[in-house]
Amino acid sequence: MINSRQCPKCGGTQIAGPHRIFGQHHVRIDLPGMSTATLEALTCADCGYTELYSDRMGLSNIKRSGRFLQGRQSDSPRSCAFCGTKVRADATYCSECGNNI
Repeated sequence: MINSRQCPKCGGTQIAGPHRIFGQHHVRIDLPGMSTATLEALTCADCGYTELYSDRMGLSNIKRSGRFLQGRQSDSPRSCAFCGTKVRADATYCSECGNNI
């Protein structure tokens, strides 16, 4: 939607945004040990379909320190960014402190 300027759900072209999403504070993407990314939304004015995007600074942080689902180069253990405990390469949380990694 951000590039095509067309809704993938209904094909509408009245796309509103970007809008910041607010809760108690900005909604942010969790990256261990750093300030992350503020999320922005685009919404189709015809059907209400909404997509979320990170801001530019956040996208840079994600590219540098994000967790990726595919293409992991190593199966060797890694360290939890919060407590330093060694965890499996495919772990999604630390078995010692419980944080998502």
